[in-house]
Amino acid sequence: MIAEDVQEAETLLEEVPSRAQIALFIAGSIARTAAVLILIFLSMSLIPKQVDVFSGLPIVSILIGMTAYLWYTRRQLKKIDTSRFPQVQAIETLIMMTAMFLALFSIIYVSLSQHNNQAFTERLDAFSAYYFSLTVLATVGFGDITPITTLARSVTMVQMAIDLALVGILVRIVSTAANRAMSQRKAAQKNHTSS
Repeated sequence: MIAEDVQEAETLLEEVPSRAQIALFIAGSIARTAAVLILIFLSMSLIPKQVDVFSGLPIVSILIGMTAYLWYTRRQLKKIDTSRFPQVQAIETLIMMTAMFLALFSIIYVSLSQHNNQAFTERLDAFSAYYFSLTVLATVGFGDITPITTLARSVTMVQMAIDLALVGILVRIVSTAANRAMSQRKAAQKNHTSS
């Protein structure tokens, strides 16, 4: 009886992660997030300086971006389910999915700005388009960059509408995945300790 209790206690201690393991996982999460953000900005810097909105390149870029976004979302949700630290993985997923979403709208804004210098109060490059996209998401409304043409305003309105749903949906999906993973882990741990 005492030997079984000792073995059970040792098993539970093995399953509890050490501070070093937690710190290593968080550092890895930060590194992955930074790598994806750098990759997003590098890919956005590949946008040609002069693009005709109607040439098809912006549309192809957006379609590729949307496909990558959907693929990445599925991949990340699976990673949350299998992660040792689902909450950290969920936060990483939220940050990266939001960054990718903003990049998609940034490509549209850059294309609009390149097609028509008067689309916004200033000509947008990749960075200023991303900045504008983030301020729209955050509903900050600094006013330093504003859409002027009907097309630019229409796209901005679409982003605003999607932003409202995106925040709620992303948080719900990712938190549900993290909670499910934690519940499964607790159930497995409970089954392990009772047997």
